[in-house]
Amino acid sequence: MECAERYSGGRVNQLPFEGVHAGYYDVIVAGLGTAGAIAAVTAARQGLKVLAVERLHGMGGTGTIGAIWSYYYGSRGGLSESLDEKAVRLAAGCFTPSQGVNGEAKMIVMEQEAIRLGVVIRYESTITGVLMQGSRVCGIEWISAEGRLAAGSEVVIDCTGDAHVCAHAGAGVYYGRPLDGQTQPFSNVWLQLENGQVSSRHTDSGYVTQGDALTMSRANLQSATVSTHLKAVYEEQDRWLRLAPLTGVREGRLIKGEEQVTLERFLNDDYTAEPLFYAYAHVDMHSKDIAFESEILQKWTVACSMWGHTISVPVPLGALIPRGLEGLLAAGRCLAVDHDLATCIRMKRDMQKTGEAAAYAAYLSITGKVPLREVPYPELSALLAATGCLPISGQPAGAGPPWLDQPEAIREGMSSAHPGPAIWSAVRMGEPICAALRSWMAQDQDINLCKHSAFALALLGDTTSAAALRTIARDKDPFVPQSRLVHKRNHGRGYSAIFLLGLLADKEATDLLYALLEEPAEAFPEPDSSELSETCSEVHFQYISFAVTALARIGDRHSDTRKATAGAYRQLLQRKDLRLNVTLPGASHIPYDMFPKIRLCIEQTILRWGIEPLLSSR
Repeated sequence: MECAERYSGGRVNQLPFEGVHAGYYDVIVAGLGTAGAIAAVTAARQGLKVLAVERLHGMGGTGTIGAIWSYYYGSRGGLSESLDEKAVRLAAGCFTPSQGVNGEAKMIVMEQEAIRLGVVIRYESTITGVLMQGSRVCGIEWISAEGRLAAGSEVVIDCTGDAHVCAHAGAGVYYGRPLDGQTQPFSNVWLQLENGQVSSRHTDSGYVTQGDALTMSRANLQSATVSTHLKAVYEEQDRWLRLAPLTGVREGRLIKGEEQVTLERFLNDDYTAEPLFYAYAHVDMHSKDIAFESEILQKWTVACSMWGHTISVPVPLGALIPRGLEGLLAAGRCLAVDHDLATCIRMKRDMQKTGEAAAYAAYLSITGKVPLREVPYPELSALLAATGCLPISGQPAGAGPPWLDQPEAIREGMSSAHPGPAIWSAVRMGEPICAALRSWMAQDQDINLCKHSAFALALLGDTTSAAALRTIARDKDPFVPQSRLVHKRNHGRGYSAIFLLGLLADKEATDLLYALLEEPAEAFPEPDSSELSETCSEVHFQYISFAVTALARIGDRHSDTRKATAGAYRQLLQRKDLRLNVTLPGASHIPYDMFPKIRLCIEQTILRWGIEPLLSSR
């Protein structure tokens, strides 16, 4: 423990530590939230000496202080199941009946278990640095009412949710999507009394960067007054109780790990054969400006409307190890996943599993005297299987929609109102099905088969689909694929075709797209009940945003279109009648102006092309 390193303004500063040393531990758990509470208890159950440092005043994070008492997807199993059962029994005897697992009871159960096992807990303590020896993390520094303190350890588990320890140590970290670093919207959560039961409710309340204290504070203050929970009148059947003091942040910093788990790799069947657990959910994207997300995310959710289809993703130990560092693990939603898959690998059950898996890995590293990356998988998987964190029989990765492997089954699916699995099955099959797709695309008597075959061909890079896609876009085809699932955030066929024209870099589509940018909002279809968009303004925004990004992709491939596209962009930015507002789930009465996003995308495109910057009048 020669020094402390602090992360400041994106830089790592190395300074001598001058505070009070508070002991040495086998494992230090930084953060006692969803992952950290389970990590601390698991490590202590293995006989390790554990210190847990938490900036709040209780254990459990989102599931307790954050007031999300029910589970939304995630795979069952693991140590958390037994703790939940104890919490349910405790709540039944002395709490008002509640939905899910009562958070107050759960916190008590977790604290009792941690204390029984000898975990040393330091609440209201904020991490300010890490102790380093070369590339090895060997402790942390924090500040509390006692002053500046530090403790050493064999392994530190970063469960802060925002990778604070990893950032202090100089690990590779990043935020959000490439365009603007935007992460998922955050939520406000409140408790209310519904028909004699306590239940939690939430609404999406905007965007925030968790690492920016000023914007985080502003977001908390503004969202605390949202009318979704601060109503003029409360009824007896849904009496409001309180707003959760912990903001519902869905996505923060993500680490660059020894193994990166990405949506593209997963959809290409490139995943680990040595999972710690299986994350189970759908690609739960809450943002509506999806035209600015990655191509692979748009292929999955826009071209195929697969937002609601669940997948089962195996998560390896390498996703918990920050690249290039020793003695440090990350658990919780800051894993080494990409922004796309972070929408899926973040559910409470699965985040609890990350804490359990990290603790077992630390235990085997310490007792076996081996680096974390060399922990023997047979021993690790045996520990995980013993609690059900990892299914004993294994679980097939990619579980969810059954992929079709016969052309006739694919054809039947494409003819239906829910074509997504069939389209993606065709993409997975690749070249062998292209001839059949071209034949089906020519069969005008089956409109769905014809158009969805064009979608599959475009996803396979086949330019013979372009003419059909131009017709779909020109007609502003209002069809929205249905879903067999309850949750529906699907995308209209008209602007989905625009995305695919951009993917193909179809030069012949430019005039069509220029014309779309000039049309008034009334010229676009009404929203469908299954659609992502909820208002006419939102449908208009989808067409505009997808046209802007499609033109950018075409210009990237065809430099001779750039001058005309720049002119069309300029006219768009100068339109006085342009109102591009969207709302977030749960708060349909609160509009967000999307014009700045359109402008940013255009400015970045123009800069990339080396054309003189455009000035908008707004």
